[in-house]
Amino acid sequence: MSFGARLRAERGRLQLTQQQFAELGGVKRVSQHLYEQNARVPDLNYFLKLHEHAVDVGFLVLGTASGSKSERSLPLSLAAAAFRAVDEFARDSDGELLSFRDRERFFSFLCAALAQDDETHSSADLKARLSRFAST
Repeated sequence: MSFGARLRAERGRLQLTQQQFAELGGVKRVSQHLYEQNARVPDLNYFLKLHEHAVDVGFLVLGTASGSKSERSLPLSLAAAAFRAVDEFARDSDGELLSFRDRERFFSFLCAALAQDDETHSSADLKARLSRFAST
């Protein structure tokens, strides 16, 4: 299921219109529509605002409902750090951003790896680890 489809499903679960859901995320309805069509990618502030309104951001980003017992919970601060890392590190050899799909897969991978790790990592630690990985 694509990000846009998950976004529509979550909006439907909450029984909200595009306009109402857009307001929760602090964007205009047209932006909400573009997110749901996979034509644009929301920024971190959008997800943080949705999280403040009890939207299941874990489901939106990872495709797994937060209540799922099969996934370990990832603190919001670490998920936010992973989101920022995707913007910084998910680039091709020319420095251009990778496709939305590739960035989404990279984010899912990062979150899954961080959730499996028993250590607690700061945002700076995550960035340093990715920098070392990218330079190899």
